[in-house]
Amino acid sequence: MAERQCEELDWWRRWPSLLEAEMAAFATKGASVNIVSDTNGFLMLVVEWPMGDRTVMLQIGYSSLHPHFRPTVSTDDLAFTRHQNPIDGGLCLLVQGSGQWHSAEPVADLIDAQLAKILKVNDLRADSQWEQAKHLEEQAADPLSAYFSGLSEDNSAIFMPSTPAIPKTGGGSAKFIGLWRSQQGSEGPFEAILRKCEPLAGNWLASAFDLPQRIGDWKELPGRWVRFAGPLPKDPDELLKAANAEFARLALMNKSFRPLAVMPDTDLSITAVVFDDELEYGASGRGDGLLFLAARRDRRKADKHTVSLVRGFRVGEDLNSRLPVAASIRSKKILFLGCGAIGSFAAIELARAGIGAMRIVDHDTLEPGNSVRWPLGRPSWGLSKVAALHAFLVHNYPWTQTTGASLRIGGAISDPKEIANIEGNPRELLRNWISDVDLVIDATASDECQFAVASLCRDLGKPLVIGYATEGAVGGIVVRLRPESDGCFVCLHEHWQAGSIPLPPIDPAGSVVPLGCNAPTFTGGAFDLEEVSLEIVRSALGLLAPEVRDPGDWDWSSLALTKDGRRCLPQWSCGMIERHHRCQCGSA
Repeated sequence: MAERQCEELDWWRRWPSLLEAEMAAFATKGASVNIVSDTNGFLMLVVEWPMGDRTVMLQIGYSSLHPHFRPTVSTDDLAFTRHQNPIDGGLCLLVQGSGQWHSAEPVADLIDAQLAKILKVNDLRADSQWEQAKHLEEQAADPLSAYFSGLSEDNSAIFMPSTPAIPKTGGGSAKFIGLWRSQQGSEGPFEAILRKCEPLAGNWLASAFDLPQRIGDWKELPGRWVRFAGPLPKDPDELLKAANAEFARLALMNKSFRPLAVMPDTDLSITAVVFDDELEYGASGRGDGLLFLAARRDRRKADKHTVSLVRGFRVGEDLNSRLPVAASIRSKKILFLGCGAIGSFAAIELARAGIGAMRIVDHDTLEPGNSVRWPLGRPSWGLSKVAALHAFLVHNYPWTQTTGASLRIGGAISDPKEIANIEGNPRELLRNWISDVDLVIDATASDECQFAVASLCRDLGKPLVIGYATEGAVGGIVVRLRPESDGCFVCLHEHWQAGSIPLPPIDPAGSVVPLGCNAPTFTGGAFDLEEVSLEIVRSALGLLAPEVRDPGDWDWSSLALTKDGRRCLPQWSCGMIERHHRCQCGSA
């Protein structure tokens, strides 16, 4: 019985008619087929495929989840500059993730249709007929460096600007800084930054590249770069030998290259190989491609190095190109009050979206029990929430300039000595913070703070977003108070009191006093609370960049996660805040 179950895992045994249809389709195309492997769910064929007056050998590999997943087709008999993997000869018959694979289509029919297109588009590109070619292929660059990524070592990375400035000479020195990613030191994975490629002589005015902010013990790494004109060896050791040979050739003509022709006696050095590559689609889309070779000193053998490819990543102004609103908020500044269960997630999302600068303010310390609804885990226990979040944002989103302040807004003092030690007026400090930003976010869940900040923002003409969850995390509120708003935060509370604006649901039993804590807190997990966090982010982006992101037409929004005592899908209701006659702004 077990043997039969094992056999049925193979799709060609489970559905023999499917294999018969595949073979019949090949026969119809005049192709001969040999099965060379049928192990562990994978079926591999070698096919003699007719092409005009000749035949080419195709290697076809079927997925173990055929027919739901596309096959792979490769060949050593054809060499294309486009739509073929130069490492393994794989043909790009379909665009990845495009939905073009149809499980009912025999592979022979796919090859028949797509191989002709590959031949045609390569001929058109060779003749510089780009207008005709773009109708037959996706209009995206096909850089050679991307194919070498599959040969690179795991978990190491080198970052460089989107368009690194590289001299047109044959080679030179390269400035790298690096940071180990594990306790293994130089023998383990690392990250590095290519700061600059320089010629060996003359003035080179290109600026050094770096991240806006970084954390950790970064160290300078010895590096060099060399320009290649010919084919690139696929094997890292052979590629390094070719680089050394090129440096040796350059040294024969110019003795200043001699130091670069010798591998440095260090734990880790990096060689950047520069070559002509396709960086953008079109006739003018070629530029300098880079491959990076890491040479680690072999501690067991003198004068020996282990060599590996390290994947390079371009980092620059196009970093947030996937998010259109990012360019509009790059120069914007936010004051973020409260980074607890709601605010912490919202702050991270705004940094991820590309906000230019953010000041985060909170007085609390991260306790182990906070982990169920806070984005950072055990390593942050015992840190102030501001310190933990600040370090995370600087490390992960360095383009956002983040500052932090661990203090309690509005705290009263009854000790004259303590008052004497305070520098300046806290109200003035808060006013200055608000005056300096484009938007204020209050996620403190403190009505005292909300009223005070709403009053200051209204006086100073600054937009304010307030967000919090209700008891038991069964509902929530997000309020947007714009300088031009008709009503104010006091008006909203008066409407709530009068019942003219509905309140979100609450769970009166949804509170708990954790062991060792002297104050109750509400129950609820991040998976519910983030509904409020995300609406805070969406509201903030709409107010900061209305020309790019429609802010919508409402002042208040109310979230319900329960209905008639049962869980429901998130439901938002919203409306405008009209002036209330019991508020001073309404009676004026």
